[in-house]
Amino acid sequence: FFDERLQRYLAWHRKSQLPEYASLLNKVADDVNDGLDEQEIQWFQHETERLAGVLMVRLAPDVAAVFADASDEQLTQLYKALDKDGERYRKRYVKQSLQQQQESQVDDVIDTIERWAGSLNDEQTLLVNQWGEQYQPMGDELYQAGLKWRTEFKQTLNGRRESEQYSLRLRSLLTTPDFGWTEAFTLKMSENKQSLSQLYFALDKTFSDKQRKRIMNTLRDYAEDFEQLAKENE
Repeated sequence: FFDERLQRYLAWHRKSQLPEYASLLNKVADDVNDGLDEQEIQWFQHETERLAGVLMVRLAPDVAAVFADASDEQLTQLYKALDKDGERYRKRYVKQSLQQQQESQVDDVIDTIERWAGSLNDEQTLLVNQWGEQYQPMGDELYQAGLKWRTEFKQTLNGRRESEQYSLRLRSLLTTPDFGWTEAFTLKMSENKQSLSQLYFALDKTFSDKQRKRIMNTLRDYAEDFEQLAKENE
């Protein structure tokens, strides 16, 4: 049952989503070539979130169907794994000091940028470090939201024998990325996203011709891969 649903999902993803990814990356490559503005960066952030949401909307019914037939023992093992992941997250992002959390974010952003642009120069590294000093850590809020999510997930799966109500409830949970967020956390998340957008805008002004070319080439290489993969099994 799982394998059948998975193959159906992958075929849908290949045909309908990979062309969208290719189109998106080619547009971003064009924007990078001309120089990015904040509106374009925010649009890209929005599109990546939208496409992630599309995946979950398509996947949620299959996830609900798979779990509907799970045994109590299987769910017990699943809950233990989720709790273990939550504890690992707590140790890494909640128990750290403010400085450690900010430094971790700086490292993550630098790693991300260097995957696309290559090594950053001193000016660019300084910009990221300055951004890190303004970053508002969200580890505890995300951990608390995760606890609420896992509680709701367990309660939902406990009612999996009530097919219609269970399926609707689980599909709603899986397609609500901000489940368990407080109003204050939602505001903090928005401010951090805005701050990151401003960082990328500032960095774009500092990219050398070599870095800009590398970013564009990498984007177009991925786009070409997606286009080719989408044509498989036609």
